[in-house]
Amino acid sequence: MLKDKDIGYILHKVSMLAKNNFSNKLNAIGITTRQFAVLKDLYYYQKKELDSGLSPASIAERLECDRPTISGIIDRLENQGWVERFDNPDDKRSVIIKVTNKAIDKLQELEKMHSEYRDTIVKGFTEEEINDFRNYLFRVVNNLKEMQ
Repeated sequence: MLKDKDIGYILHKVSMLAKNNFSNKLNAIGITTRQFAVLKDLYYYQKKELDSGLSPASIAERLECDRPTISGIIDRLENQGWVERFDNPDDKRSVIIKVTNKAIDKLQELEKMHSEYRDTIVKGFTEEEINDFRNYLFRVVNNLKEMQ
């Protein structure tokens, strides 16, 4: 049982456990948490924006990640057949990334796994507690962003 009451330590422990446990589930099917984040972001953007994709720079900005890291993730996803690159009609120096049908089919399975994992994380919480918890975490995120 966790006994340390330092909020920074608790946040670190929660983050580490949540990421490691979910990473293990994803790794079992050959995908990383960052790859999942990119696929999910692309998929929901494409769905919302009627099949348009995103540039690597946009993906990096949306996921608050550096561009070289995102480029590497996109390269690996493309090699595995999860995404495709297309010429960007608005900028000849850039490309647009879109998820493939293979990814769309797999994302349904991944979303189910993710939903079940979220349910495990908040097991025993009431809906009100879950909403309060989410709001507290948003406030922590905003506080930390103000420090940047």
